[in-house]
Amino acid sequence: MKVSWFLLILICLLPYLSNAQETVLSRFLQSIPGAEVKKVDSSSFIEFYILMLPQLVNHNNPGGDKFRQRIYVGHRGYDRPTVMESEGYGAEWMNGYIMDEPTRILNANQLYIEHRYFGKSAPESPDWKYLTAEQDAADYHYIRQLFGQVYKGKWVATGVSKGGQTTTEYKIYFPDDVDVSIPYVAPINYKLLDKRIDRHFKHVGTSECRKRIREIQDQLLKNKKSNLPVYEQLCKKAGFTFKIMDPETAFDYSVLEFPFSFWQYTADCNVLPEVNAGNDKLVQFLIQIVSPYWYTESMEAFAPANYQFYNQLGYYEYDERPFRNYLKNKDYPNSCFGPKGVEVKWDNSYIKKLKKFIRNKPQHMIFIYGESDPWGATGAKIKRGSGSLKEVMAHGTHGANIGSMSKAQQQEIYGALEQWLGITLKQPVSSNPKIPQP
Repeated sequence: MKVSWFLLILICLLPYLSNAQETVLSRFLQSIPGAEVKKVDSSSFIEFYILMLPQLVNHNNPGGDKFRQRIYVGHRGYDRPTVMESEGYGAEWMNGYIMDEPTRILNANQLYIEHRYFGKSAPESPDWKYLTAEQDAADYHYIRQLFGQVYKGKWVATGVSKGGQTTTEYKIYFPDDVDVSIPYVAPINYKLLDKRIDRHFKHVGTSECRKRIREIQDQLLKNKKSNLPVYEQLCKKAGFTFKIMDPETAFDYSVLEFPFSFWQYTADCNVLPEVNAGNDKLVQFLIQIVSPYWYTESMEAFAPANYQFYNQLGYYEYDERPFRNYLKNKDYPNSCFGPKGVEVKWDNSYIKKLKKFIRNKPQHMIFIYGESDPWGATGAKIKRGSGSLKEVMAHGTHGANIGSMSKAQQQEIYGALEQWLGITLKQPVSSNPKIPQP
């Protein structure tokens, strides 16, 4: 009889015990109308949630259609700064469960935000005219206002590569939303095809290294008859199937892309094979540098990015003229990787805003670049003492980060963060001079 009374009392108390387990953050997330919330275990954060947040497709039409934007919410403390990481693509490509570098430095909360129209953050029937810098920025502004109800401390926006472009877009349209912005390796292109990228390949590295790269390209294409079967065999073994183009076209694209990807992610001339190393080794190295992934059906996941590149952000193309006699097609445009059946027309209105923004000395931004990275060629032009920083890692690649900078550069970055955020940080004890790998 005593046991029965105990169980009855316990059952009555369960709702209250459950509520006691809830936190301010969990109650806040559950209170968002139309949101889907999933609690997940994390070794990096005290609390961790995956939030599917209703967002307007067109922020200029408050009564219009919505989609759900995926956000990984990592909680460290209500008294801590909050870092908004703007992913430039789908969240599957990065690990939203792990602290990014600014989050680690600041011991901060983290909102890792999937880009609109990518991954699970896409409308059911995308209207492509709303995939713009303005709408991107409005997504982050809404998230900032929403989470500002819970996190009252300092705010930092950051992003890597295309995500760094998104961080910059956000700063342009909402300059006072956050206290500091840290775009990593973010292209600041001023044209659809910015000639600074072409000029980069004429002086990056050493003349001997550039010559070797060109010789490898020549060798791969001149001996295509024997190299192509090796390429197809290796692709098949790795599980790649060519549904968006034939293998020869993919092979040609890979050889044309080779210099860009090499300097973007490797930039170590010591690993280049000898030109006479043999067909198998040359093709294997080509695949190591330029994954066939980019030319298989998987490339469709990046179609929204190519829409943005050729609509507002700018991109790059290849000079096919030196290899014309060996290529299957007349032209190899990267624009062909956009959404199927969707017309993409260049609109320079955002570029005009971007130029004006950089010219007017943006405040409290830290731009990180790698010296060898082709995207560093179109890096932001920031003068010392202008209110922002630009740090370039010597011989660095697209993987450049604060931890890979020299100690003097790290101290400068930490000093700026302390000044702009009004906090004291534990200074870095050493630097890592190695070139980071992708």
